[in-house]
Amino acid sequence: MMDIGASTLIIATALLALGWAFIQFLTITRISVESSQRGAYETVNADDYAEDEYEAGATTRRLIEIYEAIYEGAESFLRAEYTYCAVFVAGFSVVVFFLVAWGTDWDTTRGFLTASSFVLGALTSMASGYLGMKVAVYSNVRTTVMAQKPGWTDCFNTAFRAGAVMGFALCGLGIMMLYLTMLAFRVHYYGPEQWVYLTECLTGYGLGGSTIAMFGRV
Repeated sequence: MMDIGASTLIIATALLALGWAFIQFLTITRISVESSQRGAYETVNADDYAEDEYEAGATTRRLIEIYEAIYEGAESFLRAEYTYCAVFVAGFSVVVFFLVAWGTDWDTTRGFLTASSFVLGALTSMASGYLGMKVAVYSNVRTTVMAQKPGWTDCFNTAFRAGAVMGFALCGLGIMMLYLTMLAFRVHYYGPEQWVYLTECLTGYGLGGSTIAMFGRV
């Protein structure tokens, strides 16, 4: 009974984090990429209003141009980086398999499960990095739009929500994937006396996530 309750709590927490990240993203999507030169001052006549509208349109076109250039550059960067990451993960998972199997008197099951959790951790980190880059580029232009309004509250909230999308999505996805991996491994290591082996296999998950994080920082 307690096991079912713990599983429900863990999965519900992960889903809550993912749901909150989605709500924050929906809030950001409501901001249209449309510059406004007004707000900090008031137009006094029709000529000023027409000039203001022209400048706003020119600024909007420039914002979209810069946004599309950054989006394309980020997409190219991620494609190139993750190509190298995929090759590294595939090769290093083989190394993990043989080293773990060799260190456990050729227990190939432990080697395979550790290598599998390593790959899953790397894939989770790659998915989180891809999501983070997309949300960052998507939100930056909208933060710029909100910064044209008087005060700093609107632009700060937009930037803060963008960070919340990445933070909550990463935590929720990580908890969900790690716990599901543990449940899958318990099919083999079902007895409490074997759970020490289960946790040792799960260490590969953290290694995989940290490896991709290291690639993202260099």
